Amino acid sequence: MSQVDREQQMRQAEEVLGERLDQIGFVKGLFFGQYLNDQLRPYPRQPREQVAAMVERLGEFCRQSVDPVAIDRDAEIPPQVVQGLGRLGVLGACLPSAAGGLELTQTEYCRLLEVLGGHCGSTALFVNAHHSIGPRAIVLFGNDRQQRAWLPKLASGEWISAFALTEPDAGSDAANVQTTATPTHDGRGFKLNGQKRWITNGGIADVLTVMARTPVPGSDESKITAFIVTPDMPGFEVVERRMDKCGVRGTATSRLAFHDMFVPRENVLGSLGKGLRIALTVLDFGRTTFGASCTGAAKTCVAAARQHARTRVQFGQTLGSFELVKAKLAQMQAATYAMEACTYQTAALIDSGAGDFMLETAMLKVWSTDELWT
Repeated sequence: MSQVDREQQMRQAEEVLGERLDQIGFVKGLFFGQYLNDQLRPYPRQPREQVAAMVERLGEFCRQSVDPVAIDRDAEIPPQVVQGLGRLGVLGACLPSAAGGLELTQTEYCRLLEVLGGHCGSTALFVNAHHSIGPRAIVLFGNDRQQRAWLPKLASGEWISAFALTEPDAGSDAANVQTTATPTHDGRGFKLNGQKRWITNGGIADVLTVMARTPVPGSDESKITAFIVTPDMPGFEVVERRMDKCGVRGTATSRLAFHDMFVPRENVLGSLGKGLRIALTVLDFGRTTFGASCTGAAKTCVAAARQHARTRVQFGQTLGSFELVKAKLAQMQAATYAMEACTYQTAALIDSGAGDFMLETAMLKVWSTDELWT
């Protein structure tokens, strides 16, 4: 690795990790040799009564109107399911009340995703992409005009959103985005060129947050900038609307391409060159609710396994009477307990106003997905 490459990596790391040690989160502190005990203090508050009632209504809606087997078989979430989620307020749960949202806390919103994850993985993933990360950049970094223009219809579910970061060579390596955004000569906007892959809701979205590289004036460098994009912009192409998958088949996982697609300057989110920070901040929220979805799915698995162990008789006794089966059930329940604890501890960190929870959310996603799979 050349000295130039090494210095560039250091700059990217500083941008991602931050330079002030007094503002880092608990897990990041461990890497700096600090045990920040106060960071572990936030305890998730109990949801408000109206949220508990909403959880009950959502559970009833799922039981009555969401058929996970049909969704997986047909590889599509029916429009009436999306409309029903919009009527319940799920699609605008954390958005500002001025935009028609419910302003739920992260802990309260995780309760909703736990219900969805326990019933239908595809529907949970759809909501996570639409609400947890889709409009989050507009909420956190958008100006007043952008929030008024985009959030109300996203909150109601009239518009669907997506977050377009991943590319053939960029995903977990978010800093390696290759899609370019070249300023137009008249200064009115940018021409985007590139492709995106594995974008949940990408082929059905009405509004997308897209990450692309913009040049840094006076240098040969480029930095990532966030843009608000709509599919009616000339040059926007849906290469593949629904990529075939082994699981969560109901979600529209898409391939997109941009061919000299003009995006007006007023659609820039935040400041030029600050897109990497925006992307990583937004993904932190999505990872937390992903943990909630996995927790709900794990609880469903535990309930099904316990029921089978109690009722299935082999060799004259129920399966639950065998020591190895007992051990497996115990391990499942222990993992589910830990998954739930990590989810709501992380959500509490966010709700407490902690400035840094990047590694906590990353660990939660790794832990919850690995444990749910195994």
